[in-house]
Amino acid sequence: MNNDITFIRPEFKQASINWEKMRDVCAGAEIIKSKGNQYLPFLDPTDKSERNKKRNHDYVSRAVFYNITGHSKIGLIGMAFRKDPVVSVPDKLDYLKINADGAGTSIYQQSQSTLESVLEVGRHGLYVDYNSDSNETVILTYKAEDIINWRTERINGKDKLVLVVLREVVEIPDGYGFKDITQYRELALEDGAFICRVWRRKSDSSSGPYEISSEYKPTPAGKGKWEEIPFTFVGAQNNDPTIDDSPLSSLIEINLGHYRNSADYEDSLFFCGQVQPAIIGLDTEWRDFLEKNGVKIGSRTPLLLPKGGNFVYAQAQPNTLAKEGMDTKRDYMVALGARLIEQNSSAKTATQANGDQTASTSVLGICCSNVSEAYTIAIKWCAHYLGLSVDDVIYSINQEFIAKVADSGMITSIVSSWQSGAIRDEDMVRAMQKIDLIDPSADPNDVMQELKDAEPQL
Repeated sequence: MNNDITFIRPEFKQASINWEKMRDVCAGAEIIKSKGNQYLPFLDPTDKSERNKKRNHDYVSRAVFYNITGHSKIGLIGMAFRKDPVVSVPDKLDYLKINADGAGTSIYQQSQSTLESVLEVGRHGLYVDYNSDSNETVILTYKAEDIINWRTERINGKDKLVLVVLREVVEIPDGYGFKDITQYRELALEDGAFICRVWRRKSDSSSGPYEISSEYKPTPAGKGKWEEIPFTFVGAQNNDPTIDDSPLSSLIEINLGHYRNSADYEDSLFFCGQVQPAIIGLDTEWRDFLEKNGVKIGSRTPLLLPKGGNFVYAQAQPNTLAKEGMDTKRDYMVALGARLIEQNSSAKTATQANGDQTASTSVLGICCSNVSEAYTIAIKWCAHYLGLSVDDVIYSINQEFIAKVADSGMITSIVSSWQSGAIRDEDMVRAMQKIDLIDPSADPNDVMQELKDAEPQL
């Protein structure tokens, strides 16, 4: 039996190698170049001389890394959050809108970070905890790299999480400074009840075994027991425990290829980019004369040469191969960036929280749908902790990524259809919400009631 809390699942080890690369590319040129030959093979790795080390250093320095992946990621997040997400929570959970994690991060900001992580590596995690001191729940987020172990079992015909191990780094005061220590949070389902344990080393040990530092069994609304682990994965394809591929993986690979082509292109420009003066047809006497007196180059300085002598400028032919490789990869990256938001009619892999609205699916659309579903579940767990109703809980990220422009003809058609009875009141309001004439977060029934209660206008 393996009782080591630091045990890491094999698929995690394999995926974490790719996660590092994906994070680095999205971080930009400074991180990529700091890794040296990890992403850019050196010119001659067998030559250990100082001269070759200097040349390899210059080879990396001259290369240009265009952070197309990082800019694409930021653009996609901006498209998803060009409208505020639709949020419906019980009154006692309104604080989540401005402080979801207990540290002052709003649920809007937190969900942006979650979507960012899903786009980068295709995986993230949400855990709902309870603060008994303030009688408030918090939603905590975990990067894919910190979810080191998990296990599921089939219970009553459904696959259920029975174990999740999370790696955490906490700051411990050390005089005026601090030191970081690693601890592990075990979330387990034992005898049908959820239990949480925190594992730490002894305070005076930096290499000893991990021991249980604390454990507790939370109870919803002060009674009963949790019959599930309040933790959910957030993935790029769905929210199950399997590790999904990064939505940006193809873009990342081409971005690195473009970087390597750029290194070769800039290297050739440095060594061969300038013209080379050449004098042809000199005998030894003229050669020695010019070496002694020097050669001045310029239109106002005539250069005397012997009969048959010639002065020319030699210039290298353009390195079109590396340049064509860069241009081709740039076109590929533009095409891939467009496909990330391409609209199509394929079915969604995750249930939208706001199911009565339809949105075109895409890579970004599926990620937004999964993040929305995960936060809806997390908010329901928060409500369950406090004994509140979960009937109307909704968290839904906008999936109309491209703003629709409303012309007068469209508006007239919608109003005419409504007046003739072809569409319901609610359908008319939703149509107006889609083109931003009515606040998308407003409840259609409330809007119609306000219209009915409005005073007559001349």
